Amino acid sequence: MRKLILAGMIAAFGFGGAAQAQTADAAIAARKAGMDLLAASTGALKRAVDAKTTEVKPLKGTADAMAAWAAAFPGLFPAGSDKGATKATAEAFSDSAGMMKAAMALNAAAMKVSAAADANDAAAFAVAFGEVGAACGGCHRTYRQR
Repeated sequence: MRKLILAGMIAAFGFGGAAQAQTADAAIAARKAGMDLLAASTGALKRAVDAKTTEVKPLKGTADAMAAWAAAFPGLFPAGSDKGATKATAEAFSDSAGMMKAAMALNAAAMKVSAAADANDAAAFAVAFGEVGAACGGCHRTYRQR
């Protein structure tokens, strides 16, 4: 499962980088694909936390992919991709500094999950996962339509 999620996130990165030079629809599709993969990754981490898994080291790659996605995400909002099948708010396009700050909060939280997984520290993993959830919510409150 971890390898599938990681491969999907890497594929989304490929689309993401190209999306800026392509159409607005491609940027929207890249955002959606990446967010779907982020949701699947978050679900994998949540299942480990909920199950009180003591062996969290195998989830390091998932956390690393989440961190990388968070760093790339703000670049997927080129002009013109604010119309169509998107749930992004107007602020996602007008507040690039705020979007970057929100994305870097997710990046930092995911890096903490990665470090905890690398150390196989389930307690720190669970705490860091809580920070991931807070970062996701913080971004969604401002930059995602309800």
